[in-house]
Amino acid sequence: MHLFLTGDIQVGKSTALRRFLKDSGISADGFLTEFDSRGAVRRLYLKRFDTEARRDYNDMRLVAEVGPGGMRPYPEAFDTFGVDCIASAGKRRVILMDELGLIEEDSPLFKEAVLRRLDGGIPVVGVVKMRESPFLDAVRAHPDVEAITVTLENRDGIPALLAERAGRCRVV
Repeated sequence: MHLFLTGDIQVGKSTALRRFLKDSGISADGFLTEFDSRGAVRRLYLKRFDTEARRDYNDMRLVAEVGPGGMRPYPEAFDTFGVDCIASAGKRRVILMDELGLIEEDSPLFKEAVLRRLDGGIPVVGVVKMRESPFLDAVRAHPDVEAITVTLENRDGIPALLAERAGRCRVV
């Protein structure tokens, strides 16, 4: 079974997921997205996640720029670096996917890699954007995925809930 958090923007999904991993001591690898907010344009980067996650921003990992004119996506980073992150994950107890969103809709190789991992035996924990799209809908509807909605009211209890569900799913 795979566990994905979903909910409104900035409600605390990634924070709860990372707190769960830290509190439980479960080792994970996979990917995460992170903003570099220096300057007027915010840049969103795809990064490997491991126990020594570090800031490593470069153009091969840039997935979007957000500025006064809106968002400019670079979905090709998912089909290259993102696919590599997924292919090389699985050396630890769980695979982290934080987060799956709309930019990936134009990244066929990445979408295929994600869905293949969901068909596999290594547990996945992640965040999936609460928007409708063929890809995101397929992730949430996957028979081995449990989607948990995070709200302002329940977010402080999400790490404990994940620990309880992870125990039933043999993640721990």
